[in-house]
Amino acid sequence: MKAIKMNKSAERVVDLLMLLAKSEAPLTLNEICQELNFPKSSGFELVQTLLVKGFIEIDDARLKTYRLGLRAFEVGSAYLSNSDVTTQARQPIQELNRLIGSTVFLGTEDRGKIVYLDKAESHSIMRPTAKLGSRRYMHTTGLGKALLAAFSDEKIKFILENGEIARKTEYSKVTIPDILEDMRDIRVRGYSIDDREDNIEMYCLGSAIFDQWNQPVASISVASSFNGMNEERKKMIVELLQKTALEISKKLGYKGDRLYI
Repeated sequence: MKAIKMNKSAERVVDLLMLLAKSEAPLTLNEICQELNFPKSSGFELVQTLLVKGFIEIDDARLKTYRLGLRAFEVGSAYLSNSDVTTQARQPIQELNRLIGSTVFLGTEDRGKIVYLDKAESHSIMRPTAKLGSRRYMHTTGLGKALLAAFSDEKIKFILENGEIARKTEYSKVTIPDILEDMRDIRVRGYSIDDREDNIEMYCLGSAIFDQWNQPVASISVASSFNGMNEERKKMIVELLQKTALEISKKLGYKGDRLYI
């Protein structure tokens, strides 16, 4: 197969935007250039061009820090608007959020990570935070594990072997055999459990979403504080979570009556 020749300038633009998207704080020009190994002159030209075009903006004029701009948000929003799964899932996850009062997330897999596509947030003080478009580990999050379990063992191994099996907390599973066993338990149970595996204070439950070809395309999860979870509440959430995941799957053309068959 012939190697694809990458355009260096376009590659740098994408790298710069992705760096700002992943950063938890605005960055200076020096920080951008150091992180991406850009010559300062090239970095300055890229930053100025993206500023004029509205893809980045100045966060603090005194500190000369930059963040993503409105045009970047517009591009991301256009993807979400044109994503069938996001469109079909929006009302059901909002209704699930209304019924249980906890934050509900929607995500999909991209290059071995779970990407957050949409959310319906809780008003609780102790609520999880995840920016739309942010990427997290699949093996530690309820959202990621729900979708990972719907893949074949071969695909799961490929994702794990070609990524980072990070330990986020003392409860994280960090060996391939342990993760595969967890995936088998999820399939039998019909939902994922993240018991403080990604965040020591959070307890999450998740389920995969399937399309008309019975392929896993996304997942939803309900995130609660660990201290706020008990068996009665868990049972209630699982029932509504599975019902919502099946409803979204049906909207996408799924013909089955249960998930993780």
